[in-house]
Amino acid sequence: MGDSHLADELVQDVLWGVIRALREGRVEQPEQLPSFVFGTARNLLKDGIRTRAREKLGPLPEGEIPSPAQEQREFERTHAARQAIARLESHERIVLMLSLAEGLNPEQIAARLGINAAAVRQRKARALRRIGEILGTRSQSTAVDLLKGMDTR
Repeated sequence: MGDSHLADELVQDVLWGVIRALREGRVEQPEQLPSFVFGTARNLLKDGIRTRAREKLGPLPEGEIPSPAQEQREFERTHAARQAIARLESHERIVLMLSLAEGLNPEQIAARLGINAAAVRQRKARALRRIGEILGTRSQSTAVDLLKGMDTR
């Protein structure tokens, strides 16, 4: 299904269904409880899929469907940025991620890493300059734009 909320609901529904069946004495072979739980989950999942398939879906609104070319360009930008980040020294990468991904200021980063704020600023500037060189972009702002929109996991 791909939706953690729906998965949580399914787990809850399965547990309640099994508890009800146990209370009502519908589980004839208690040693087969794992199989009963699995079967209950399978049946509830199938019911959920059938229900979702029957839902009437309207047409997609104009302009909300990204073009394949746009998705490909975004993938390539993200991939290039990830490769550039991987080529940084680990101390530069850490400072950059704490700054851009977590939004910490130089003083907070310095306190976390046990260095001074000037060193944090220097490492960040060096990292951005190296990323710009790796990506063939002289503008640090382009490198920052690439990195800020990325999922850094």
